Amino acid sequence: NSFIDCIVNSDAPDKSSKAEAVLMKMEQQQQLDVKPTEYSYSMVLTCCARSGEQGSAERAERILNNMETLYSLGQSSVVANSRCYSAVITAFARSKSPDAVSKAFQLVDRMEKNRKEGSPHGHPNAHCYNSVVHAIAKSRGNHKAEKCKDILERMILARDLGHRDCSPTIITYSTILNACAFDGKSHEEMREAFNLAKSTFQTLLESSDMEPNESIYANFLQCISRQLKPGKTRDEFAEAVFTEGCSQGFITAAVMERFKQAAPAPAHEILDRHKVIPRNWQ
Repeated sequence: NSFIDCIVNSDAPDKSSKAEAVLMKMEQQQQLDVKPTEYSYSMVLTCCARSGEQGSAERAERILNNMETLYSLGQSSVVANSRCYSAVITAFARSKSPDAVSKAFQLVDRMEKNRKEGSPHGHPNAHCYNSVVHAIAKSRGNHKAEKCKDILERMILARDLGHRDCSPTIITYSTILNACAFDGKSHEEMREAFNLAKSTFQTLLESSDMEPNESIYANFLQCISRQLKPGKTRDEFAEAVFTEGCSQGFITAAVMERFKQAAPAPAHEILDRHKVIPRNWQ
């Protein structure tokens, strides 16, 4: 494990492949004190998720699959827990693979199957679902809103069935808003993206467990700017969101900049009266 630590914390451009090579040698050892531990797998999978090295996502998936195979054969007592799955999803999210989103869905499907069948391997939680939403947001494909809605509905259903660790978080909603801002080429897709963003923002305003933060306001204003045509409707939406942010004290320079982009005329009129952000807006 110390050797893996050295590799993972090094600046080597191919550190994830080197870490995997050490892990494979450990798996082949007969002595129990040399076999990979949960820490060993976690370190290598996290390295794959963060390295950005070409092929690191596929490497992480291969390690995950091997963990489950060794466990099923009785050759390892280490289960592939939710952190392992989340690391693999994150590796795909950060890769440039055109299959990143489909891979993320396949992995969360496996986790849901694990939960349903009572498998010891990873069950989904909010962090895992958020990793899938992150993969959707970073992808270049279309229908991001539709895919985000799918994951959000899964999280809500799981929560309502008693899996409280699957409850949507502020990160879930913020990432969905970001995905909606960059979705859609057709009018229908843009409308779908904006409707999801609007319902997401409204959910947070009405929630007793969470409240919008600065990133929520900035991301929703960006969505308004990108998904609504310039005009009265867009100006009114943007001004209403900005005014709500002022009343809640969630205005930052980033929020103000997004407001200017979404509704230049109303923004100029309001901000011209305030050369410095009032304290009660912050």
